[in-house]
Amino acid sequence: RAAGIGQATPARAVLQDLTRTLNKLYGRDGVTVTLQPGEDAAFRGERQDLEEIAGNLMDNACKYGGGDVQVRLGALPEGKLEIVVEDDGNGLTPEARIAALRRGQRLDESAPGSGLGLAIVDDLAQAYGGALTLDDSPLGGLKAVVRLPAVA
Repeated sequence: RAAGIGQATPARAVLQDLTRTLNKLYGRDGVTVTLQPGEDAAFRGERQDLEEIAGNLMDNACKYGGGDVQVRLGALPEGKLEIVVEDDGNGLTPEARIAALRRGQRLDESAPGSGLGLAIVDDLAQAYGGALTLDDSPLGGLKAVVRLPAVA
């Protein structure tokens, strides 16, 4: 990961690519992924890591949400960027949010998966000095917020 710290990855371009892909994959199931307009920020790290982080969060929202997935990107003043992924599904209880970050923990067996996605996101975020938090979304489902280092 140390080699990736000097790289600058345009975060909005990654989120646009993921949005396009997920709309193609899940659109026939009635899922719509919307990337909100806003500023761009450059991730201080490797593109593949940002794709892994955002891709897992967005894919989970598509699989477990109610059909409406909203994604926002923002720059924070302390040299970080923030990606927020929200859905209109059932969400998770505070206890389930903690369990969801444990490697191999599956909370819903109705959709395919290994139970590794959120643990991987959390591990990658921490490796870059960032953080993942899970909370209730005003849309009714889960709100995942990941903060990562940004290029100034």
